[in-house]
Amino acid sequence: MNRNCINSILYDIPENVDYTSSSDELDLEDISVERIDKVKSLLYKDDEYIIYQASRLLTSWGIEEGFDTLKKLLVENKLQGMIQHRIYGYDETYTYILDAFVSYWTSRVELGKGDETRKAIFEPICTIIKTSNNQLFQISGLFWLVSDYGFVEYVPLLKEHLQIIIKNPEDNYWRIHDVIELFLNVDSDFVLQVLKENDQELSDFGF
Repeated sequence: MNRNCINSILYDIPENVDYTSSSDELDLEDISVERIDKVKSLLYKDDEYIIYQASRLLTSWGIEEGFDTLKKLLVENKLQGMIQHRIYGYDETYTYILDAFVSYWTSRVELGKGDETRKAIFEPICTIIKTSNNQLFQISGLFWLVSDYGFVEYVPLLKEHLQIIIKNPEDNYWRIHDVIELFLNVDSDFVLQVLKENDQELSDFGF
């Protein structure tokens, strides 16, 4: 299978689809079984980047084989440096992985498997949150699950996350802003406490 064929399998949008320009946002009903099988076959390539892209795409579509592969790669720490930020150059691979795990849950909810999937994504998402404490990538794609769907199991780690990144506001302004915005809706007393402990105010982060 040549590179053009692989790229077509991974990135093409069906002609009848007008709601997205990104293949990871396709509804399952718009993805042929043949295409899914071809993407699954890419999980066994020797190229780590192709395996990453295939597993992330399948995960976003709610395909269990993709999730299992992506989770395994994450646990084995084999996903660092796959995607660099276009402007600032930091590694944002985990942002894309997090988005895939969130999409995995939303896709599986439609299949009546929301509760078991919520449990399945917990461990790998915790790994991503902990990693983000000392890196610059965004994790705000998770926050709506906490605020809108009560995924409170992530609150302790997100509180720790804020307590760590607020120590370096110059590099983390928008990340701090996003976490504060979440906790103003979830636990405003915690936000005020953390700000006070760090001699900061809401206005320092755009509020």
